Amino acid sequence: MDLRQIRYFVAACEEGSLSAAAVRLNCTAPGVSQQMTALEGRLGTSLFERTPRGVTPTPAGRRFYDRCLAVLKAVSEAEIEIEDFKAGLCGSVSAGFAPGVAKAILPQALARFTREFPRVDLEISSGSADALVSATSSGTLDFFVGQFAKAHIGLSANPIGRYPVALISGVRRGFMPMKPLRLDSVAPLKLVLPSAANSLRPKIEEAIQGGAIAVERTILMDNLPAGLEFVSQTDWSWILPYWLCLKELGNERVTVNPIVDPTLRVDVALIFPAQRPLSRPSQLLYDYFCQELQRTESEWQRIMAGALSSS
Repeated sequence: MDLRQIRYFVAACEEGSLSAAAVRLNCTAPGVSQQMTALEGRLGTSLFERTPRGVTPTPAGRRFYDRCLAVLKAVSEAEIEIEDFKAGLCGSVSAGFAPGVAKAILPQALARFTREFPRVDLEISSGSADALVSATSSGTLDFFVGQFAKAHIGLSANPIGRYPVALISGVRRGFMPMKPLRLDSVAPLKLVLPSAANSLRPKIEEAIQGGAIAVERTILMDNLPAGLEFVSQTDWSWILPYWLCLKELGNERVTVNPIVDPTLRVDVALIFPAQRPLSRPSQLLYDYFCQELQRTESEWQRIMAGALSSS
């Protein structure tokens, strides 16, 4: 057994297809098939159930997959350690961030990182959770910070935290800025809803169905800049994470209101390939991001405390 067989096996498990594994590894499908047959012969057991649609690990294959991940992670850690030792902190980071945190949190973390580590090349992506999770799974991204709607084979998700949200409305709606609101006791809202991939969406819908949020009309919106501009020109409202609300406090065309009830939170996680740990540059960029996230949360809590004490 060699590392090539282990890499082929892990790719086949995660892709669910020998041909897809071949594309991912830039080799031929017959080559992958031959190596998997040889590996099963060496181990004396079947690792895959083969169907016309692809392959799925057998119980033995799933157990072997976990062991292979540990091997690949150990090899990757050793390579990273040697690279850092030889060259100091350099290299590259390719990371994805959900649009909200990319707009409100990431710039400050990036400014610090690029100033302190000029030898590290950066490639930053933002977009839908599905697209960024897929890019992380394929290895295009080193990690993704955002929402993780469902388990994805080959990826690890470390929860970062659960964070408060607030209501942003056009000034035509008539809310007093920063007045805490109970959404079941205000006149029905015209409410912008996030896409189904957003972890906040089912929580909002559950609150609407349970009567905790009164709504007159809803609209689905995925584009953050367009949605904020739409709200600012109308009497519509949007429930958004606190970090976006902070950015809009100086916008005279909208009002921001803390939500007292219902209690809603948005989940954020670090998502990365299970077989490959974060490189030192990636880890540092992630650490700087988390520090900025913590700083803005403390600022929001301070503003919230003042709003609640004066209400």
